[in-house]
Amino acid sequence: MTSPRSKEDWKARIAPHLSTSLRAASDQITRTNAVQEWLHDASMEAAEGLRGVSGMQGEMQGYMRMMNALEDRFPELLEAVDQLTEGCGQVDLHWRPMNPNYSRLYIDFDRDFTVAVFERLDELTPEAARAAVQTVADALPEGSPFPNRPNTVTGLAAFDGTCVGVQVNEHLGEDHQQRYRDVSLLPDSRNDIDSLSLDDASMRLVQLLAPADSSPSA
Repeated sequence: MTSPRSKEDWKARIAPHLSTSLRAASDQITRTNAVQEWLHDASMEAAEGLRGVSGMQGEMQGYMRMMNALEDRFPELLEAVDQLTEGCGQVDLHWRPMNPNYSRLYIDFDRDFTVAVFERLDELTPEAARAAVQTVADALPEGSPFPNRPNTVTGLAAFDGTCVGVQVNEHLGEDHQQRYRDVSLLPDSRNDIDSLSLDDASMRLVQLLAPADSSPSA
């Protein structure tokens, strides 16, 4: 497997997966030969450096050593992820000091919810926003939801450096046959906006993603 070398190589490898599965996008990073070799060698070096330091303190020191080494070894990767995610995402490390072969890199958005998919809007229009919400909906888990326990998936929609969480919920109707969906928007610095229709969610998403000097008051 040829490993990406340039920022554009990394972008070409990662970009096709962001809107369908963040896990798949992260796997595309971890499974390259260069990252596999680096994870093995850097993990062993970090673990060696922890002799005499145990517990959480030792794990944190090892993690920081690994992250510093990551910045030195793969600056093109870090820059590619930053650009692809409008500055909202970064490469992070799940380090397994006792089993370094299971360590992996992943794309993290530092949110208090799990991001399943990421969609960048090319233009700030209701149509583009609706397509972004639909992209999140397409990642809903298969299978019928349970009564009072909807199937749920959460993604991020981004435009010009701003990212907003989009959660799509699929409910089971009172007849236990029909299903219906609603949308919650999860802006980073405002209260969540719940129980929106697809059309309403699209319009509110445009407002939330608009630059501060042009966004109408919500």
